[in-house]
Amino acid sequence: MADLFKEKWDLFCENLKEVGSIIESESSLSETDQAEGYRYLLRLMRLSLEMNLEHSNPSTPSFYNLSHETAKIGADNPDNIYLNANIDGNQVYEVYGNIGEVEYLSFGIKENRYSKDGTMVSLGEIDIKDMIVDDSGNFILHIGGVTNSENFLPLPKNANMLIVRQTYKNRLSQTHAKVNIKTTSSLATPELLTSAKLETQLNQSLAFVRGTASTFLKWVHEFKKNHRNKLPLGDQSFFQAAGGDPKICYLHGYYEFDENEYLEITTDIPDCEYWNFQLENYWMESLDYRHYPIHINESTAILNQDKSITINISHLPVNLKNNLITEGRNNGAMLLRWIGATNHPIPKVLIKKLDSMEIS
Repeated sequence: MADLFKEKWDLFCENLKEVGSIIESESSLSETDQAEGYRYLLRLMRLSLEMNLEHSNPSTPSFYNLSHETAKIGADNPDNIYLNANIDGNQVYEVYGNIGEVEYLSFGIKENRYSKDGTMVSLGEIDIKDMIVDDSGNFILHIGGVTNSENFLPLPKNANMLIVRQTYKNRLSQTHAKVNIKTTSSLATPELLTSAKLETQLNQSLAFVRGTASTFLKWVHEFKKNHRNKLPLGDQSFFQAAGGDPKICYLHGYYEFDENEYLEITTDIPDCEYWNFQLENYWMESLDYRHYPIHINESTAILNQDKSITINISHLPVNLKNNLITEGRNNGAMLLRWIGATNHPIPKVLIKKLDSMEIS
């Protein structure tokens, strides 16, 4: 038995090595892009092992973070706390807790197919604004089964993931929501781990890494070709089919400019619940928002007199208002998002020389 599993382990290690071909297939990567690419694969593996090993049982559901400060997927929002839970469309669940000081709290039922075809289609969504919450901020959401509660999401048989988005205008200072999940349809019994089960979990983890990296690499190629130094509206149904929130409008772009230049982005701000703009690297990971100014929202922005916003992006800090930095990189992805917007203005994007900048 030990020799049998050794063969499976060796095969897993060989397949993990092969995943590196995703990075190797990219031509003309900078040293930074290449190094961050391999780090990206390692980060995805960390996330994937959490999902497929530690939180894999839908009969004992628990939340994990599929994007966070040091492991990121697909233009993750620096203002968000993401919670994910593996669920089973044949069971019934309760999600309960307290909303804290959250600005936007949504619950989305998904079929996670990143490891197969790069999709994560929404099967049902509900926003806390459409739910009953008591005077203390407590709530219960019923998922699946039959209930008279307005706080309810039906659970299709092909559902396998719940995504919770918590959005904050100041994530560090606001009181975070407390969100828990339990099943009410089955009594979990402990099961010892077997070599066959571990093999399945490892293979699922590899497939997720490969599928996720390949999916968003295709996005970057599209943005680099057609969204270079632009923030067009794009196909929202395409973005939502990969796990996006149907209430959010995503304007994806790709920046590329020299160190003696800066990017000036100006846009009207629509009537909306929330907006923000962020910078990412080549692999669509948000930049290091723990330590550097790489994103902006209405709580940190300085508006123009006409209530529009001008964001100035440079490689390193300069004396311009609403200055975000690329941390020294020449290229990467970027994203402007509106939540619940009544219209979707298209920003004006200009490349300017630093020696001609007008200091505000």
